[in-house]
Amino acid sequence: MGNDVPRGAANRMAIGAMMCVTDIEKPTVSRLRDAFADLAKRSGNPKMLAKDDYNAALATIDLIDSDRDILDRIFVMFDRTGEDRVNYKEFSVSLVPFITATTAAKLEFAFDTYDLEAIGKLKYNDVRFVLTTLNSIASYFGDPVLRAAQIDDIIDDAADAIDPTKSGVFPIPDLTTFVARHRLAIDFIEGKGTARYADQL
Repeated sequence: MGNDVPRGAANRMAIGAMMCVTDIEKPTVSRLRDAFADLAKRSGNPKMLAKDDYNAALATIDLIDSDRDILDRIFVMFDRTGEDRVNYKEFSVSLVPFITATTAAKLEFAFDTYDLEAIGKLKYNDVRFVLTTLNSIASYFGDPVLRAAQIDDIIDDAADAIDPTKSGVFPIPDLTTFVARHRLAIDFIEGKGTARYADQL
C-alpha cells in the first residue's frame, strides 16, 4: 500500500524498494490515469484500456526504458483474459506504490486515483477494489500480502469506525487515516502478510 523505505522504517517490502530505482511519481501516474480514461471512453468501453491505446498514452510521456519495462509487465499481469486490454483504473492504482511518499500519502493518492470524478468519497466496493489492487501488485513483486478476507476485515472495521450510519461510503481523508493505522495494514506494510503470489488469496 505504501512504504517509508527512505526513512529507515521496519519496512522490508520489495515493492517499497522499487520506488528507489524508478522515476514513476505522482504527476506521471495522474497524467497516465487521465489519458487512459479519455482513451477508454473514446473507444466505447469506459472501463477497459486496449493495448494500442495504452501504447499511445505512454508515448506522450517521457519514461526511461526500465520504467517502461515495469509498466509493460504490469499490463500483462492485469490482462487476465489475454485480449490485450486491462481495467485502466486497476492499472493506474497499481502504479501508486512506486511513487515517493509516506504510507498515508500513498493510500490517499491511490483512493484519489480511483476517484476519477474527484467526489472525495468511495463506496465500500470501491475501497475493496483499491486495496485488492495494491495487494495484488505487491504480491506480484514477491511480497507477503493480505488475504481477501483480511481486506474485508479492514473495510468492516472502517465501516464501524467512520461510517456508523452505514451509508455505504467513506470520505477519503477519514478512510486514509483509518486504513493507515489499521493493524492488518501495518502488518502488510511491515512485510508480515500471510499470503504469497502463488497462494489463493
